[in-house]
Amino acid sequence: MALVEQAGGRVAAVAVIDQIGFHGLKCEVPTALLRELAAGNFDGVRLVRSANVMYLRITGQALPIVGPSIEISEEIDDPLPGGDPVLCLLDGVPMANHVLLRDRVTVYDPDDLTQLATVGERRHGTWTASIAVWGDRGSKQVPAARPVLVRPVLVPSDETADRTEELPSNELVPDLMWRVFRELFEDGPSGPAAAPAVAIVNISVGDPAVPFETVLSSWARILDWLSYEYGVLVVISAGNHGKLTLSPMVSADLTGAAGTNRRQVLLEAIDRRQNERRLLAPAESVNAITVGATHDDDSNAVAQGYLVDPTDGYPSISPVTATGSGYRRSVKPDVLARGGRAFYVDGATAQEVITLRGLSALGPGLKVATPPGLNETHVAGTSFAAALVSRQAARLHDVVEEITARTPLTRRQRAAAIKALLVHGTAWPPDLAYDPLSPEIAIGNGVVSRDYADGCASNEAVILYLGSIGAAEEQELLFPLPDGLNVRETKRIDATLAWLTPVNWRSRQYRCASLSFVTPGGAIPTLGKPAGHPSAVTTRGAATVQHQTWELEKTFASGQGSDMNIRVKCYEQAGGLGGRAVDFAVAVSLWVAPTINVDVYSQVRDQVAARVAVRPQ
Repeated sequence: MALVEQAGGRVAAVAVIDQIGFHGLKCEVPTALLRELAAGNFDGVRLVRSANVMYLRITGQALPIVGPSIEISEEIDDPLPGGDPVLCLLDGVPMANHVLLRDRVTVYDPDDLTQLATVGERRHGTWTASIAVWGDRGSKQVPAARPVLVRPVLVPSDETADRTEELPSNELVPDLMWRVFRELFEDGPSGPAAAPAVAIVNISVGDPAVPFETVLSSWARILDWLSYEYGVLVVISAGNHGKLTLSPMVSADLTGAAGTNRRQVLLEAIDRRQNERRLLAPAESVNAITVGATHDDDSNAVAQGYLVDPTDGYPSISPVTATGSGYRRSVKPDVLARGGRAFYVDGATAQEVITLRGLSALGPGLKVATPPGLNETHVAGTSFAAALVSRQAARLHDVVEEITARTPLTRRQRAAAIKALLVHGTAWPPDLAYDPLSPEIAIGNGVVSRDYADGCASNEAVILYLGSIGAAEEQELLFPLPDGLNVRETKRIDATLAWLTPVNWRSRQYRCASLSFVTPGGAIPTLGKPAGHPSAVTTRGAATVQHQTWELEKTFASGQGSDMNIRVKCYEQAGGLGGRAVDFAVAVSLWVAPTINVDVYSQVRDQVAARVAVRPQ
């Protein structure tokens, strides 16, 4: 503190969090000192030369892409939600009385940030809340069955253009996050926990000043610790990069290419600039689901005139989305979801840098509520892809609650179950382009394409396993097989393992619990290489989810009364588990081609029901 004051600055906040090895100061310093740093004169600034200063970081906020607004044309008469909120957004102050959000969004604002934002400035929280309630309004989905809780953590800033919302200048992020989680989940002197039923926390916020390299940010570390401590699934946006440098090419080269050729020119430019387009803190969090974006939406907008679609209408990862990998080269982002399309303007002068933006009240982008009270707009970015995934997670929460109604489960098991079902619903669309980027950093485990809250078709079955496992233990999971698979036709087996790990910031391994499963066996043909990532990729680094898919056309010389088995193993690392068991969830599915005409679902369901009924107590 003395060095800060000697430099003519002041300390705005101090926090010490031993659980993640964090000791931070938030300071205001003279602009002359910043000019010295910008000029590279580090030796001339005592504050930087001090052995007690490890990192000097400037806080910031990653901006989404948004277009102008238009008044809502139709009547809103959909049924209102009921029950307690299970999804909490840590975001900006929403316009809670907007016609699309009224009685659907609950605002918990103990810091009274609402008074710092005029109605017209309540943008980001309104957009994200709209996605959490309605999804992309352009896709005509039914609204959320439960209310959505918003805990404001962003305020309009005088230091940004158009008073863009940022984290409060007097807050240190790790300290703020810990305080928020305590308020939500712990009873205290001031009253009971504010939202003990919340199981999913969405963070559609990223810090452009802290792109991930090899060292975990304090923001990611605190979220990992809090996620495990409170048994909560955290969903985080990967981060937005609204500009793309095309050099050695220029915008005319991109615009001049057509069809898939234009898309390929775009992806090659993204690949050349990977180092500038990394995940933004806290997206490297190992316990969280990190969400990237696809260049996709349901708007009818068409690029015309000087407007250019950078992929020329072909499916692709978003030109805005940050790419991985995660800590110790683990798969990140975990999943991709629709992030809205974004166009650029190609004028008379060729540019080395294109700026992706929203350009019309009719799109492109995801359609969302926006201030004032009867308006909508279109937005694009990973913030909203993450909100879409959180919306689906809230639906899956109710599925897990229903199927475990008579079975006690821990908060960590519930979070792991939602996490497993989310990732289990991913796929690699054959027409989605990402090459020359490697798939583990571009699309993660895949694009969220299935919502198991909608159930299964008769030609497939999904079993969700919940359990706890200790260090050096192994557990065998059995999947009962149906009759009728003794034909040579396409079959698919998917398995997804998810857990929340305790963490040890003192160890480079960091993740204390390393879980994995081996290739399924038992009364099934020998499985070959998995489609998608090999197991060496899905289990490396500090992953807390493993997802594999196998496709085969072999005949099964087995049926009812026989089982497929999957073995789950647990290894301790990073100082060990100290005798703690690790809660986990596994989703396993069997899909067969509809032409086989086998009712997989009913046969598997009946066998599972019979086994549960006779299970000893």
